[in-house]
Amino acid sequence: MKHLTSTLLPTYLYNTSILVLGTSFLTLILGVSTAWFVTIYNFPFRRQFEWILILPLAIPTFINAISYVGLTDYAGPIRILLRSMGTDIYLDLMNHFGAIFTMSFVLYPYVYVTSRSAFLLQSASLIEVSRSLGQSMNKTFRKVVFPLAWPAIFAGLILVIMEVLNDYGVVSYFGIPTFTVGIFRSWLALGDLPTATFLSLVVLIFVVALLIIEFKANQNKKTSVDKSEVSFSRLDPKRKWMVFIACFLPVLIGFIIPVLQQIWWFFLSYTPEIWSQLYLLAKHTATLGAITSLLIVTLSIILVYTFRLVNKKGIKRTISKLPLLGYAMPGAVIAVGIIALILMIDPTLIYSGVIALIFGYTVRFFAVGYGSIESGFEKISKQLDDAAVSMGSGTFRNLVKIHVPILKPVLLGAMIMVFVDVAKELPLTLILRPFNYETLATNAFQYAKDEMAPRSASSSLLIIFASAIPVYYLNRILHRK
Repeated sequence: MKHLTSTLLPTYLYNTSILVLGTSFLTLILGVSTAWFVTIYNFPFRRQFEWILILPLAIPTFINAISYVGLTDYAGPIRILLRSMGTDIYLDLMNHFGAIFTMSFVLYPYVYVTSRSAFLLQSASLIEVSRSLGQSMNKTFRKVVFPLAWPAIFAGLILVIMEVLNDYGVVSYFGIPTFTVGIFRSWLALGDLPTATFLSLVVLIFVVALLIIEFKANQNKKTSVDKSEVSFSRLDPKRKWMVFIACFLPVLIGFIIPVLQQIWWFFLSYTPEIWSQLYLLAKHTATLGAITSLLIVTLSIILVYTFRLVNKKGIKRTISKLPLLGYAMPGAVIAVGIIALILMIDPTLIYSGVIALIFGYTVRFFAVGYGSIESGFEKISKQLDDAAVSMGSGTFRNLVKIHVPILKPVLLGAMIMVFVDVAKELPLTLILRPFNYETLATNAFQYAKDEMAPRSASSSLLIIFASAIPVYYLNRILHRK
């Protein structure tokens, strides 16, 4: 532990800080600018960009990193094209810049969604007053719109930081020692649980600090809302296409190019035997996702309905938010905590199959299902409960006969989102999975680590396809807001 503190800890801290700051800065620029363009300007295919800009979120960060390394290596299409033109340039993405680049163009939709929601909820009259006073649209954005929207934008930025802290695939593939890599090395390579626990505590302290900052920001949150719609600002033809390009580039870099690279690899490495392997991987992933999503939705219904019946608002507000803390913790931290707990209770349980893995998923993604179901319950008037009780219906009967049927679309959406998060999760799965138990995510990552990236394409494409489904629900939610 002493050696760790004097040498490795500063290295982990430096590398993690560089990635967090760099990714935060780039995602802030990409997310806020595209959200503002789509909200205020009328340009070609604007309505399509409203949901297309969310698509990069369907690609896990490590799959994006694998794709771009394949594009830029010696045998990649970019270098081949350059050599055919009589020149060649050494393109090295396996460094801090490459990690920030590949993660930012996948994670910026977190900032885009929260920024766009904030812009849509702002009062149109404020923008009109600013414009009537002679302020340009750029000055209006800097002095009026951005300061009011900052708490919501910061909430999206917090999600980006959480994802960077949770990432293991990109930093491990690029050889960048961060806290997550240190946790993996300490436990999986050295079997040193105390060191892994210490590193997890450091990350946890950082996460708690971020949550406190976000809580303070939300306390000062002021959002002016009216029913009037923001009128689109007119642009000359040249600027229209400039805005179009500015919105298209993040989608091109963050979604289209990686998907095309994966499709090319799939046909390049295709063999008839691939389907039997893919079936087994999909079966493992689907089993874990289905059990976890069903468990989370069931527990969320019970908890939310219980809190609905509690009349003490202070206790309700405090306790009801505790289940949401799991999503803020990186998967590696949760995994180390579960291992430490198992070793304290009974060391033989460490070989208990997928039970520990499902438990870890439940802790990690409980907030995803809980938040959706809580929002659904809030839209059901309590007068409906009172009317049912007055007619002699019991509490449990009300839940089964009234609330669950009304919430069917919400429950389905929650299950889909949890399922996809489980399919994409890498750090927690790598630590807690049983021996020789592969999922789509671990299979894709392992092939890339073994310098056989084309063989990872089938698993990667299936993850991307499944992850694109929640984009539809996310777009619907954004439109309703």
